[in-house]
Amino acid sequence: MATIYEVHLGILLASEIPADFDEVRDDWEKTAKAKREKIGTNLERVVPDEDTYLSVIVERSNAGYGEFIGTDHPRFDEISLKRELKMEKAKSDYITNRNNAFAEGGAFETGVTANKEKFRRNAIVTWMVTGDRDKIYGLVPKAKYILRGKKSLFDAVKGTMDHVITQTELKPFFKYPRYVPSVVATINKWMTMVAYAILNEKDDSYIDTKIAQKGNDELAGYVNSAMLNSDLDPAGCSITIEKDATTGRWGVKIVEATPG
Repeated sequence: MATIYEVHLGILLASEIPADFDEVRDDWEKTAKAKREKIGTNLERVVPDEDTYLSVIVERSNAGYGEFIGTDHPRFDEISLKRELKMEKAKSDYITNRNNAFAEGGAFETGVTANKEKFRRNAIVTWMVTGDRDKIYGLVPKAKYILRGKKSLFDAVKGTMDHVITQTELKPFFKYPRYVPSVVATINKWMTMVAYAILNEKDDSYIDTKIAQKGNDELAGYVNSAMLNSDLDPAGCSITIEKDATTGRWGVKIVEATPG
């Protein structure tokens, strides 16, 4: 076995997210508010009056509840009747509250404004892992370049958070490009959990035990002779979530090796 390429792609820290990323938060608020009238109109189209509310909301809700609890449940008829009576009484309130909520300056608009900071907190996690192609690249798109053997594209976007350990050569990791999206999605899923853990100030032991080990078990399933580029040695190749000693960052390590 001979290692030909080895790289660790580090996660971005929240403190490294450019300040102008707040434009995304503000754009979300403006976009959501701009759709207020359309959303209200669509809701009114689906449930235009109280009679439709009974057939669309109440009947479908009870049918779904029946599937959940089972129509053979000994109290099914009793519970369904109670649900029906309570929901029927609320039919007028539903129409009134919906119309008020989607009026200009109503609860929908105030709710959007109240939740834009929550949107930003969630967006930061995405930025830490995937970045934004207009401003900064995260580890996920970089991993995609590496797995597809696109060295020049990776070299153009790598940063100080990344650690290239060996670069004798770089080959496509998999036999077929169609395998890459599934692997990238898996990396994204587990590294998103790492990002949340970092923001919640979890220690390395927690991240390793609760996240990395489980993620690595799943990623290992992709590294096999049936999927790997035939030029590479499955025994020497790997995709792992780990902390890099050089950069001090959690991230994804990708190793390519050819038969010795």
